Amino acid sequence: ILTASCKKEKGIEEVAEIGVKRMHTVFVENEIPIENLFELKEIIPVKIDEQNFLVDVYRLQVSDFGFFLLDKEFVTLIKTSKDGLQQVKIGEFGSGPEELPDIADFSLSKIGSELLLISIEERSLAFFDLDGNFKKKIRLKNQADMLSVDKRRNIGMSITYFNDDFSNFQLLDSTGQKISTMFPFPKDLFPILLKNVSGHVTSNFDGDILYHEPANSIIFELNGKDFFPKYQFESDEPMWPKEKKHELNNFFETLASGELSFLTRFFEESETHLYFGWNKKKKTNSPSVVDFRIGVFDKKTNETYLTKESKITSLMSGPMAVVGEDVYFVLSMYDLKELSSEVLFKEFGTKISQFEEDFKDKDFPVILKMSLIN
Repeated sequence: ILTASCKKEKGIEEVAEIGVKRMHTVFVENEIPIENLFELKEIIPVKIDEQNFLVDVYRLQVSDFGFFLLDKEFVTLIKTSKDGLQQVKIGEFGSGPEELPDIADFSLSKIGSELLLISIEERSLAFFDLDGNFKKKIRLKNQADMLSVDKRRNIGMSITYFNDDFSNFQLLDSTGQKISTMFPFPKDLFPILLKNVSGHVTSNFDGDILYHEPANSIIFELNGKDFFPKYQFESDEPMWPKEKKHELNNFFETLASGELSFLTRFFEESETHLYFGWNKKKKTNSPSVVDFRIGVFDKKTNETYLTKESKITSLMSGPMAVVGEDVYFVLSMYDLKELSSEVLFKEFGTKISQFEEDFKDKDFPVILKMSLIN
C-alpha cells in the first residue's frame, strides 16, 4: 500500500511516500548570522612534522581516534590523534609498487578498518591499514578523482569525463571488481575537470554513498547498485538548469561571471541535517564573483538556513566533516587569527593567542569543532 501526500509551498511540490525513499526539496532562502546558527565547541591545532606540508586541506575525515587530512597538492595524507598531533604520514610519493605519484582523494572504510587512496595519474587504487601500512594496489580502467566506501565495503568513484564507458560514476566491490557504472553522459561531451568547483562523493549518516554530479542541483543516494535523488536544491536566484547539466563549458563560463547560485564541492549529512557549501549569485558591483555561504537543511522541518555574508564564512569554503551533530571545518592559523575578534570566537581569544605563541608557522591548519544552536 502506497500513501502519498502533497503540499505546495513557494511553487515547489514535495511528495512524502510511506515505504518509499523520499526526496527532500532544499529551498535556499533564509539567511542567519553564523553565530546564531553554530556554536564553536573546540579549536584543535594540527601539529605535524616539519618535513610535511598541509597548506590546502582538500579532504577531512574523522575517526573514533582522531583525524585524517589530505593536501593533494603536496601528496600529503596525515593521520592525527584527537588533539591534532601527527601519528603517521600515509603513502609515499613515487612510482614504485608501494608508492603513489599523486593522491586525488582518499576514503576511510570503518567496516574494513582500512584507508583507500586513489591516484589519477597512475589510475590506481591503493589500500592501507589505519596505521599507514601498505596492503595492496590495484590498477583501474578509468581515471577517478573522488572516492567513498559504503557500509558494504563497495567502492564508489567519480570517474572523469575521459572514459570509454561515458559514465561519471563507477561502483566496485571490495576487491576492485566492477559492479556497475552510473550517471551516463553524452559521447560528444567535451571533457572538463570541475571537482574543485562542484561535484562531491561522500558517505551518508547510515553508511551509504551520497553523490553530486558537477553542474547538477540534485544529490543522489546510492544503496549498492540502486540510487535515487535525495536532495533537490531550489532558489529564487538563478541556478543552472537540470536539463543542461552536461553543458559543462557553458556552466563553467557562467560561474566565472558570478551570475549563478549553486551547490559547491562539499556537503555532509547527519541523521537529522544536511550541511552544505553554497555560492550565492554575486551582488551588483561586487568585485568578487564568489559569495560563499554555509547552509543547513533540517530534514524534520524541511527548513533551510544559510549563513549571512561574513568574513568568517568566506574563509570556511574548505572541507567539512560530520559526526553525530558535530560539524568540523578547517582553517589556517593565519585565518583564525584574522577572525579572533568575531563574535563566534569571542570565548577563545586567550587560546588563539596561546596558539600564536606556541606555533610560529601561521600556515598550519586548525580544526574547528562546531554544533548547531538549538
